[in-house]
Amino acid sequence: MMGRRPFLAGLALAPAALMTAPLAAAIPEGGRLAFRVLRNDGEIGTHTLAFSPEGEVVRVEIAIELAVRVLGIPFYRYSHRNTERWTGERLLLIDSTTDRNGRPYRVQARASGEGIAVEGTEAGRYVAPRDAASTSYWHARFLRAQKIDTQGGRLLGTTIEDLGEEAIPIGGRDAPARRFRVAGDLRLDIWYDRAGVWSGLLFAGEDGSAIRYVRT
Repeated sequence: MMGRRPFLAGLALAPAALMTAPLAAAIPEGGRLAFRVLRNDGEIGTHTLAFSPEGEVVRVEIAIELAVRVLGIPFYRYSHRNTERWTGERLLLIDSTTDRNGRPYRVQARASGEGIAVEGTEAGRYVAPRDAASTSYWHARFLRAQKIDTQGGRLLGTTIEDLGEEAIPIGGRDAPARRFRVAGDLRLDIWYDRAGVWSGLLFAGEDGSAIRYVRT
């Protein structure tokens, strides 16, 4: 499953095609996706995703490590670990822990017949819709569904604006990717390349700084 690419991989996908492409299209060769995380152009950490097949299920292991320093002294740290499982286009499981500058968060979610049962630090317990996605961003179906926040567990509603295709740095060179602006409960710009692989992210930090993801 990891090495196969859909026949559309070399073509520019329309927004609707990106949002409905098979999840396998969003998994890069080698089953790993990595980003450098920049704050106002200074590097502050990494965000990595590792994909592995388990029969018809895809397991995703996500790790984020960020540290903002002033005069070499860390004054903000962020650490996030998340395991997800997906089958077809459905989210089956989230199991995440986060340390946000010393404050802990936890999210557990499990698919059930009614939907997705969620329990989170910021959300309590509720049942999300069956087609809800997560805020792990790695596939463009995230754009068309309600989203379960993987830090605190809240169910997020958003609107999406297609900003068209542009060249961004991917793996040390400029390559075309489609940019979408997400507004509502979540506010960010996100890019997917022509194969449907997540390729960039831009949002404002808590202090108004520009946080940018650059795919390596």
